[in-house]
Amino acid sequence: MTTKTVKYKDWTFEVDYGRTKEVYDKVKHGSPEGCACNDCKNFATNRENIYPAEIKNLLSEFGIDYKKESEIYHMALLESGLHHYGGWFHFKGKIIEGKDCKIDLGGGGSTFDTAKVADDFEIAFMKGSDLTFFDKEVKDDLIQIEFIADSEWVIDKEIESE
Repeated sequence: MTTKTVKYKDWTFEVDYGRTKEVYDKVKHGSPEGCACNDCKNFATNRENIYPAEIKNLLSEFGIDYKKESEIYHMALLESGLHHYGGWFHFKGKIIEGKDCKIDLGGGGSTFDTAKVADDFEIAFMKGSDLTFFDKEVKDDLIQIEFIADSEWVIDKEIESE
């Protein structure tokens, strides 16, 4: 187990970098490449521009390949003309300082609080293992990194979502 401490904004994390990197190294591609929908194709095509450099660097510190999202989803076409996406990654570890961003809504529902990174990118950290690449035995030791991002439509305009 190769653990390290990673600090980001108001958070400090204990990260099992070795195990996280090992898992991501075995993953062939991220969620959008595994889907045939146009929203996912657009996300994958524009991925390099969607993630700010500081997020690419942060994910690397965790042992995560930013091109291998566990999940992405399209929420809306915004009035600005940008497309509103969400998604997540996981790493093995724990939050040492800073809040778990998950907000329980009762009745089994939840949402999360985000920290703004850029005008078109927000991030949140919480315990979670939704649609993870990790094996069942480590699900209790996972931090889910949720993101919200706005992206231009960069593929064929004829197939743009509304």
